[in-house]
Amino acid sequence: MKILKRFSPVEINEFEKMLNSPFFNNHTTIIKLFIELIKFYPEFSDKILTKEYLFSVVNKGRKYDDKIFRKYLSRINKLAEEYLNIVQILSEKNKRELNVLIQLSKRDLNEVYSRKLKELEKSFIREIDAESSLLKHLLCTVKDNHKSAQNIVNSHNEDLVNSYNNLTDYYLFNTNSIINQINTDKISFNNHDEADKLSLLADKIRIEEYVKELKNSSSKVNKERILFLDMLIYDMKMNPPESDFKAYRNLKTLIIENSGKLSRQMLYFYLQRLNVFCIIQNVKSIQDMNKELFENYKKMLENDLFSLDGTTGLTLLDLRLILSSALKNNEFDWVEKFIKEKIYLVNEELRINVNHYCYAHLMFYKTNYEGSLEHIQKIKFASLPVTVDIYILKAKIFYMIGHLDSALAVADSFRHYITGNKQLSDFHKVNLMNFVKYFKVMLRLSVKTDKSKIKKLSKELQSMNNTKEKKWLIEKIEALM
Repeated sequence: MKILKRFSPVEINEFEKMLNSPFFNNHTTIIKLFIELIKFYPEFSDKILTKEYLFSVVNKGRKYDDKIFRKYLSRINKLAEEYLNIVQILSEKNKRELNVLIQLSKRDLNEVYSRKLKELEKSFIREIDAESSLLKHLLCTVKDNHKSAQNIVNSHNEDLVNSYNNLTDYYLFNTNSIINQINTDKISFNNHDEADKLSLLADKIRIEEYVKELKNSSSKVNKERILFLDMLIYDMKMNPPESDFKAYRNLKTLIIENSGKLSRQMLYFYLQRLNVFCIIQNVKSIQDMNKELFENYKKMLENDLFSLDGTTGLTLLDLRLILSSALKNNEFDWVEKFIKEKIYLVNEELRINVNHYCYAHLMFYKTNYEGSLEHIQKIKFASLPVTVDIYILKAKIFYMIGHLDSALAVADSFRHYITGNKQLSDFHKVNLMNFVKYFKVMLRLSVKTDKSKIKKLSKELQSMNNTKEKKWLIEKIEALM
């Protein structure tokens, strides 16, 4: 039932056709059961919908047998899983075509095999894609095996070298991607001892130097591979300890200038990689990257990169960052349009709450503080990031409207939430506790003004590298002078 609930109406119709196909299902009882079940789609929650009722529909006159009924449901579930498998296969054209090529090779259909091989090789040349590197490696393996099976006696060097290069590219891309995620998770989560060991091992083999050597030894004719390796090198330089801003600029330039040569998946990956760099720079107060972050997300939205596989996939994290970066660049009209036109990209179950979350922040930036509070009161879900955002937003609102006692109460409640939360990493706890600390000092100074203390507080905050909403706090503290 859980899988069927997530099927779209179109998928329900397709699945019914699959059940009616003897190739997949030869049990008429399963078809009858499904036809009855879909009368209650999509919730499957009607009071009449009991195991006994469904059993009686497909077995008129028979006494309910729980063991048999469980077999029915298990069969439907297995067929639903097989349907998902087919959907995935159909979405991966090159992988599907490679499977066909393997079968043609096994069946000694040389003419058909050669034609299919040319089609596949042509399709692989079109764009740069990490997943395609693995498929290209497999293609070279198929070609090599086919030549051996056909007793073709000549050098296999070209296929072997291409196979090695493609497999190396796939390994390097994914290894670097994992290292990036490990470095990001160190900021967000605790318990990363095993990740530290892996990161140390990866550092020992000096991947960056190896990639540079690969680039130098690669044929200048293979411009796509040179571009791929250049992106990889700049990506690595963006990792700690260098966290090289110049590498960020170089990678962004390469992506923008060559976006037409990258697959949509690759474009999505590297724009998100740029975003992660911006986020870390912001969180650590190294430099304000909100303009860059906004530009990157705009590029992603313009290229419809949150619907890569035909499904909507804007995460709560991405939505928060889009909203925050746009508002901090005073893009109020753009944000309003984004809420109206792009909210459908968020999981359907979250949309009502996300709508209120977005408008709560938009109203705050437009100084409609009462309106912001009204939307906050309508938010009904308790995601950790959203809870943190709402605590901070409420504290800021109460400060702005002069309700300092309420602002203090929110700050104290937020402090208890931070100290008692085991999900927050030490880095984030310090980041948020610093906000509470300076916010409460600011509250005291706004009641009893002391210019020398205000000046000292502003100077101290300027030097801090791990404080949430640092820029806003500095602006409000300096306004007290």
